[in-house]
Amino acid sequence: MSNPKATDIAYIHVAVDDLKGMREFLTRFGMTTTEWTDDTGDRLLYSRGANGAPYHHIAESGDNRFVGAGFEINHPEELEALAEMPGASAIEDITAPGGGRRVRFTDPNGYEITAVHGRQRLPLSEPQLRPPINTGTEQPRVGKPVRLETRPSQVKRLGHVVLRVKDFRTSEAWYKERFGFLSSDEIYLGEKENVVGAFMRCDRGDKPVDHHTIFLMQAPPSGPQTGMMHAAYEVHDWDDLMLGHDELEQGGYSHQWGVGKHILGSQVFDYWHDPFGNVMEHFTDGDLFDNSRPPGLAPVDALLAVQWGDRMQPRK
Repeated sequence: MSNPKATDIAYIHVAVDDLKGMREFLTRFGMTTTEWTDDTGDRLLYSRGANGAPYHHIAESGDNRFVGAGFEINHPEELEALAEMPGASAIEDITAPGGGRRVRFTDPNGYEITAVHGRQRLPLSEPQLRPPINTGTEQPRVGKPVRLETRPSQVKRLGHVVLRVKDFRTSEAWYKERFGFLSSDEIYLGEKENVVGAFMRCDRGDKPVDHHTIFLMQAPPSGPQTGMMHAAYEVHDWDDLMLGHDELEQGGYSHQWGVGKHILGSQVFDYWHDPFGNVMEHFTDGDLFDNSRPPGLAPVDALLAVQWGDRMQPRK
């Protein structure tokens, strides 16, 4: 099997200067956290959602920064093919919750990008369901008032990561070669030929997948050249997202943008700052495409536009 293809994003990996503070934030964000000591004796924080993956977020102690990300690979033959590519590590056992095997790379921006396979999954956690929704045309809920419990959102899984890159076309080619990503929408600045970013999704044939698993954006000439712009975690539904909004607000965390509905991807979104310089998104109701959908093309302004909700205001 000579053409490896990612089936989903597995996790993001960050370094923070306060693991306890990160644990408190992620608990409010709606994740389950586990502390782990690796082979070198360093403490790591592994946090997961409800879809059975052993973790969707890794935090290590250190200066605050984005370390890298992992992507799921379905077949051991694909892992072997990746290990033969330039810059690849040997196939290694994963000494972390869920085990499995991996191949590690350093991408053109210095990020540690890992292909993972065979991680042991946990039982699914069923979400708390609200009663059916009454609409203008259908009213299935009769005689059953809605009473929502005050609680964090119910994070299901990591949906995508957005990365700032030094050279978009170089990074795009690097990720597509290793993980088989397809472009869902390209982003241009000025002239349509000046493509500076792309929303890219996994190629799972005729199986629908998220509109994007990774978004790469060319860094402007001034400002940071690398770093994570945000990571997005799927929650159960709109009510669940709003409960999480209130929970994070009550916790005193800094809100960035939302609630609103994106144009590209269509998801309902809510963005928050963790205490360490990272932006974390709750989302629900996103677009799904199979591999038959051709790429779109949109201006950079579409990134900040909304179908409803507040448009993001540029920072002063």
